[in-house]
Order: sequence, then C-alpha cells, then structure tokens
Amino acid sequence: MAKQIYDYTDRLNFVGEWFDYKASFLKKFVIKYYPSDNTLELFDKDVGRVFLKRTKLEELTMEDMFVGNTIRVYGRQIKITDYLDCRTQNYVGKFREKTCAILKPNIIDKFGEIISIIEHHNIMISKLRRCELTRKQALDFHANMKGNPVLPAILEFIVTGPIIVLELVGENVVQKWMDIMGPAHPIEAKKVAPNSLRAIYGKDSEATNGFHGSLTVEDAVTELEFFFSNRDDTPEPLAQFENTTCCLIKPHAIQEGKLGRIITTITNSHFKITGAHIVYLSNANADEFLEVYKGVVSDYNAFMLSYLNGPCVVLEIAGKMSETNVHDEFRKFTGPMDTDIAKQIRPNTLRAMFGVDKYKNAVHCTDLPEDTVLELEYLFRVLKDL
Repeated sequence: MAKQIYDYTDRLNFVGEWFDYKASFLKKFVIKYYPSDNTLELFDKDVGRVFLKRTKLEELTMEDMFVGNTIRVYGRQIKITDYLDCRTQNYVGKFREKTCAILKPNIIDKFGEIISIIEHHNIMISKLRRCELTRKQALDFHANMKGNPVLPAILEFIVTGPIIVLELVGENVVQKWMDIMGPAHPIEAKKVAPNSLRAIYGKDSEATNGFHGSLTVEDAVTELEFFFSNRDDTPEPLAQFENTTCCLIKPHAIQEGKLGRIITTITNSHFKITGAHIVYLSNANADEFLEVYKGVVSDYNAFMLSYLNGPCVVLEIAGKMSETNVHDEFRKFTGPMDTDIAKQIRPNTLRAMFGVDKYKNAVHCTDLPEDTVLELEYLFRVLKDL
C-alpha cells in the first residue's frame, strides 16, 4: 500500500461481529480504526455504548482492515463483515482488492513454488482450497465463456484432476495477478512475457496454461462466491482420510512469508499434499482442537495463542510411496516441538528450519496415530466453512 500521512482524527469505519461462546451470543460492533497510530475503538451496537475505548494494538496494521478478515482484539476474534460508510469502502477498496486465482491440474505439484512467487509480490492469500470440479460445476463457473471456441478444451481439462483455488488480496490485485500470469496462450507468453507464470509452467494451449485469474473486480466477486460460499453446490475441500496425517501451518509462519517454502520442503521430500485449505480458528475451536495438550504443555494459553493470530493453512499429507507410514515419518520430518531443541538435534526438520520458538514453531502435526482421522475430520469437515 502506498505510504500516506494520516491526521490523528482520520478514521475508517467498519461493521464487525464476535461470537461470545460463553454466553452463546453474537455481538455486533462498529469498528473505528485510526491509521495514524493503529488505534481501534469498538462500539457495541446492541447496547448502544462504547465496548473498547480507542486503544493501540501493536500487531494491527492498515493491511488487516478489510471486509472478510478476522482481527484479534485482546483475545477476541472479531470478523470484519462490512463497511459502515461509502468513504471507507471506496478508500479501502483501492488497496484491498480481491481476485480469484486457480492453479490448474497440470501445475498443482508446483503449489509451493507458486505460493512463494505470490508472497514475493506482497499479495495476501486470504482463502485457499484444494478441490475438484464436476463437469456441471466447471460449466457453471465458465458460463461467461459460452460461445468461445476454446471453452470445450478448457472444460475437458479442468476436470481431469484437483485444482487449487486462492482468494488473493492486495492493491490493484486483479491486474497484478493477470500480469504475473502473463498472456493466456503459453507460446505467446514465452515470446512477450518469458518470466510470467504461463511462460514458465504452461503447456501447449490456453486450456493447459496452468492458471486462471479473474478479468475484472466484478468477476472476482462472482468467482470467489462460487468457491467460498456456503451453498450446497460449492466445491468441497478434498481429503482422503486414509494413510494420511495432518499438518497445520501456523499464522506466524504465514505472516513471515514462509508458507511457500514450507510447502515446497514437504513436497520435495517423500510426501505429497492431498488436501489443503485455510481456517481461522476461534478461541473455542482452538481449545477443542488442542484439548489433548492440556496438562502436557507447560504454558497452554501461550501455546493456544500461537494458533489464533491469523489464518492457518491445513494440509493433509500422504506418502509418495503407498507403503510409507505417513504418521510416523511426517512426525519425524516435523521435528521436536521446541524449535531450539530441533535446531540442535534435528536441523533439517520443518520446525528447525522455519520455527521461531517452542510456541511459534511453524507447524503442527498429529502426535498420536489414533488422533489422525479425528484431526483431519475436524479441520476439513467441521471447520471447512470458517
């Protein structure tokens, strides 16, 4: 986002909500954000009074303030659901534009590399889903291409295997992603944009060019709704739940730009990814998911907080060889829970390479074999729409 000087009284106004699990009540707020000093005020709409006076939140930035994001305010996870006024919508909309990006079946094995390229361009990934399209879903998604002679080949190819769908957020991100992808035909891309994704990864034709991106902001809204709504016909996140294990990439690693490198490290080893999506864990969700660690981890609250400061990327991990004991092998590959210990005795493990400390240790993996399916079911089915 372009640098700008703000006055102390400059304010952006949003609508937000927080579900109080103890009271089983959904509280609705007016969120007043002051970009000059990253302060925030909450006004309780239900009781008509200030809930939180203007307060500085160290980890909150202007980049966090957009509709659809979840911010953390003193232990409460508040989802920003709407803009309160047109001024805020017009201002934030310029910088927090969204687009729909798709990695087609022929390049999802390059998942980690592509994520690293997106991170390099300072584009935020706010949603992610590995899924498959039926022929009807593929036709519905490409309805605006009706009559295009390329459409039959695109439809035929897009249903040949899994795809990865991303919601990308950033300044002018629709055009930015189009530029990163390059021309629709890989041969043209190689000539005029040799460093573009389609030039590097695309194959032979527009159908197998590797990538899709929304053409306009309006198209992006429709396409993202197609993949990330709660409709019955929304493509479900894939997971196979058999001889697999669970890996959860923690918020700090994503915020530090390590997501692509972690995924690449996993897939360059003797593992493959069979499921992937993003979840935002609430306090209640995290407490339920991590219940087995109560009384085991010395500072459980600090441990739980490491899962709450942003989105988590959930991966289902399988072995490239069918005989691999995936749970045991991936647990070794993840390394000791304490990053400092991992660096000393297992320096080539994920936590040694990407962790910061014993709480911000980059990744979670299933510790007990009997919990594997429970964790995968919880993260891929129970929380799939969160």
